[in-house]
Amino acid sequence: MPQKKSKPYHFSAAIVAIGLAFSNQAKSDVFDCGQLAQDPWDYADPSSSMATGENPMGRIKRVENVHFQPGMEALDLKTFTVDRLAKEFNYTLRILPNNPRALLAMSRLERMVGGKLPQNGATPITPKITADCFFDRAIRFRPNDKAVRMVHGIHLHQRGKLNEALAEYQLAESLGEESGNFYYNLGLLHADMKNWDKAYEYGVKAELGGLMLPALRGKLEKAGRPLPPLIRPEKATIPETPNASELTE
Repeated sequence: MPQKKSKPYHFSAAIVAIGLAFSNQAKSDVFDCGQLAQDPWDYADPSSSMATGENPMGRIKRVENVHFQPGMEALDLKTFTVDRLAKEFNYTLRILPNNPRALLAMSRLERMVGGKLPQNGATPITPKITADCFFDRAIRFRPNDKAVRMVHGIHLHQRGKLNEALAEYQLAESLGEESGNFYYNLGLLHADMKNWDKAYEYGVKAELGGLMLPALRGKLEKAGRPLPPLIRPEKATIPETPNASELTE
């Protein structure tokens, strides 16, 4: 009987140890990158785009029309200072932590300034103004958001963290990401990793998905794995406005 009692005891201890490990990791993340704002809005929730009496243009537009304007997203430094952009992106991502375009814009801004973003917009909620911390909070908020995983992959790829980027892309794909833009960026990553069969596979998928950019095609041609000739439509068409998942590198 004593031996039988000891088994549940050890099993419970293991569960407690695992729970403490995850708890300590969560505390570490919060300590390093701050807590999520109270009741943030979910960018991927269709209701965030719906017009209501309180938000006639929808919650996303309410934020973006002021704090994430097209010129801001384009990093127009003739109109906006780096300090202003960092503050506006910070505000946008506090309210909409999983806004993939804002996450990518913050990542690009950080690269533009050599990795040192101004910190005077920091708050107790967001004590560090870094792209990594905004991705950390976005993933804590919605770990299964495929668009967040995709742009996190782009962020990691651009910083030379190829294996980590691949893991994020693979997770995005497992969550159902299948846009031409996603396949293009994943193909670029495989090309940079010299995985030419995979680069070719995703290059074909990207072009079938409607994304026809030259960088991946050029890399494959130099590696002796040229993609098939492009089949262009007979009549020129006006491209649609990109959606949240169509975020190029």
